[in-house]
Amino acid sequence: MRKIDLFALVGLVILVSCSERKTFEQDFLLDISDRKKFFLGKGGLTSEPFYYVSLDSTRSKGVIYNRLAHSLDSLFVSPDSAWIKEGDIMEIDGPYGVGSLFSFFATKDHLIFMNSQQFFNQNRETKEVSMKFMNGYGIFGDTPYLMVSVPTAKSSHEFYGLDKNSGVGYFVFDDDRQVRVFGYSPSLDSMFFAPVVLDSQSYFKLRFKVTSGNLILGGNDAPQISIVGSNMIVTYPSFSDFLVHDLRSQDQKIYSSKSVAYASARVLPQNYSNEVSSGELQFELEKAMSAQVRYGYMDYLESVDKYIRLVKGEGGANSHFFLEVFDGNFQKLNEIDLSEINPDLSGEYVNTTHGLMFRAQDQPEEDVMYYYYINLIKGNN
Repeated sequence: MRKIDLFALVGLVILVSCSERKTFEQDFLLDISDRKKFFLGKGGLTSEPFYYVSLDSTRSKGVIYNRLAHSLDSLFVSPDSAWIKEGDIMEIDGPYGVGSLFSFFATKDHLIFMNSQQFFNQNRETKEVSMKFMNGYGIFGDTPYLMVSVPTAKSSHEFYGLDKNSGVGYFVFDDDRQVRVFGYSPSLDSMFFAPVVLDSQSYFKLRFKVTSGNLILGGNDAPQISIVGSNMIVTYPSFSDFLVHDLRSQDQKIYSSKSVAYASARVLPQNYSNEVSSGELQFELEKAMSAQVRYGYMDYLESVDKYIRLVKGEGGANSHFFLEVFDGNFQKLNEIDLSEINPDLSGEYVNTTHGLMFRAQDQPEEDVMYYYYINLIKGNN
């Protein structure tokens, strides 16, 4: 086990204001495990980062979506390894059918499967499924072809937008004029717009969306929602500001976060245009955009009572991954260059009871996914 004193790493601890200096009352040890094995079995799962998981309250077991078999396989996580037990293949049509699946979340009584146009609501007791298109919920007006921002494995391996108190899941709707948050209640099978004021101006200013003929290439940069307790935390992939909305009081506050290691916001490429003449130009612009900074979801580490956010720095394939640490008042305490400590760490993780389960970049075997556990441990003063 490798333990690193963050204060011993000059430049990894960023104190950006006097107020943050006062709130930083103790140091932390960063604990990175040896390389471990996640046994995927023979059911079709691969070590590629295109999977979606839902962990139970213990965060030591759950289910993982097997895209090839169209099944929910059981996932088990231990201190030393992880493994899969193959599940039943889900039907596609009929009263138990679940069609094309981008992501899912679970409540006590329901499993909710979704893509950008449809919701599949499965009763956990009867297994029956009701399907409805997004525009069938009556809150989006007369838009004939409706698509909403549904979290996918490319943005996060878990569904963070679930309010466990109410069972409501929260999503983002972008109608090219305004970006808004809406909620979905599985028990009522109904939707509503939440009174959350997002930064539409900054979002649309930096949003990457390029059309060439009938092909639209997006940057997967819609706002990202995390629910921790009564707080809805919204982050933006394209810039560092984030907002915290209290679901009980409806109070909202915006926080700014600066870094000396990476930019606070992306910049659209110089030759950027909403419409270009060829697919080659589309991908050229997308490559230039993806080489810039990208901010991830806000997550919570109960063991140390701190919030974290993973950030991909600039540099394309050579980008470093950073872990930002925030206190309970959402003031940034430090900023850790994970790639400098271990270059094999990728930008994908799942928050388990044994630590942040980071996928390794080097994956030499088909039936095994290599990973590391990362933990923040309170230091001694």
